[in-house]
Amino acid sequence: MQASDYINWWETTKETGLEEVKTTFVELFGKAEFLPSIYHPVLYSYLKNSQMKHWSKELFSFSQKKIRGMESAIGKEKMISTLLANFHLISGAYQNLLDLEERITLMNRFKGNEELKTKIFSINIYSDLLNFSFGELLKLFIEFESVKDGKNLFQKTLTPQMEVLSSPVRGYQNLTNLADSNIRNAISHGGVKVSGSAMTFSYRKRNQHLEHQSTVYEFKDSLLQLFDGVSAVILAWFGYLCEENISYTDIYGNDTVQNDTSMFFEKLSMSTLLTNCDKIYQLSIDGETGKRQHVNVEFIGTDLDIDSRMFLGIYTAERVFQLRKLNLDDTITISFKSPKIVNSFFTIGCSVINDFSNGKINIEGVSQIIWDSESALMFPINDEARNEFEDNFRYYPDIENDDFYITEIEDISNSDEKRFKAVAYLKRAKRPNHVKKSVGEIINQIKALENYGFSSNRVKHGKMHADIVYLVLYKKEVRKGKDRALFPENSNFIAQIQYDKEMNFPINNKFVDKYLKKRLEKTIEYNWNPNF
Repeated sequence: MQASDYINWWETTKETGLEEVKTTFVELFGKAEFLPSIYHPVLYSYLKNSQMKHWSKELFSFSQKKIRGMESAIGKEKMISTLLANFHLISGAYQNLLDLEERITLMNRFKGNEELKTKIFSINIYSDLLNFSFGELLKLFIEFESVKDGKNLFQKTLTPQMEVLSSPVRGYQNLTNLADSNIRNAISHGGVKVSGSAMTFSYRKRNQHLEHQSTVYEFKDSLLQLFDGVSAVILAWFGYLCEENISYTDIYGNDTVQNDTSMFFEKLSMSTLLTNCDKIYQLSIDGETGKRQHVNVEFIGTDLDIDSRMFLGIYTAERVFQLRKLNLDDTITISFKSPKIVNSFFTIGCSVINDFSNGKINIEGVSQIIWDSESALMFPINDEARNEFEDNFRYYPDIENDDFYITEIEDISNSDEKRFKAVAYLKRAKRPNHVKKSVGEIINQIKALENYGFSSNRVKHGKMHADIVYLVLYKKEVRKGKDRALFPENSNFIAQIQYDKEMNFPINNKFVDKYLKKRLEKTIEYNWNPNF
């Protein structure tokens, strides 16, 4: 299988939704006879993502007309060159929109009332949407208007950008009316108050101090309307790219495009409908034989079995090797992150990839070389019935009495042992005997806690007592800094404590254990600060 067609094979054979993408968007983009495959992941998000699928049809049509009108005014060649030179504005707006979509999803799942949702989520999301995605699109249209007018119309901040485009001569009111710059100013300068369902936006306009009244429900509607409008404008630009068949061949090696644009298209070229290439970064490493290059590629998406991860990873490594013109002594690491799998990865040498590209070894041979080199860590899919949202937000409440305060309680269980770790502050302990008395009670309280497991991997969980409890003890409560250091010089540090019912004591800290005074008392190991 050639490196150029493994993505199409995968989307057609292993995923569902490609035909729906083609049918929907070839019809929507009237001048597109087909869709360049590099845009399939983007267009799929407009069909399936919980927020982006609600893009505004009205703003899409408006944007299409504006884009084609601009092309008519400045000519196709200038249109495309200006677009490619400023495409980082579109890619940045799109990526920011994906991030904001996750935050809107969290907001909708949050069980608090609307006042609390507004304070925690809506205000910040609205501000970021204005200042990033919306603002980037305004900058893009201003760039084209500058080309059309033959003068620099650049404006640094949002309000003058909106004023430039909203003038009757330019006619972008459908876009600029999505946002209220006064509300934006109020948010930016801390002039927002939320009380019950009422919202007050205080802002300054010239020499006047003004207020705008709203409700949390109206504000959320305006947020979603802004999101849907921004989504539609971005989709219209991707539609133009599809209609003009502008693909990675127009980007790769093009000195007029910014690095962010090149990186965006490179990641798209390695993404499928359901598994997205999230990051690519290259490092120079000084080794025994001289300087070499190492490239890291990170995927996020759906849960893939081990063989599928190996398949996508190996072909991705081949593409990276060819696109980046790596040498045979360079290396590539491919990693995967998804909800029901512990983060996985493998590393492969470019000499192996070169043999694969030249047909000297097949994909099974490459896979075997990776396993034999012990440079892979691939975990199976966790097939337990889990609620990912609940798993991500589960926490253990702090425990406090007159003698101690237990915080930062965390489940660190594995498949064979139920384990907790925590930090405890001893309020009245002055001597080791005082500490030991409190430690016994602390361990009894922690080991009796129920743990619940994780989406990513199977662990021992339930109401049984913990097998291991790991504690760090301090005198006074601090959050960070030198007073949390685990070294004898820190007078606030008392001891590391480990309870292990099997007395194996598997948790070690190689950096600090050698400086501490170890004492064993049956099922409890004390690593004392020798200065306590």
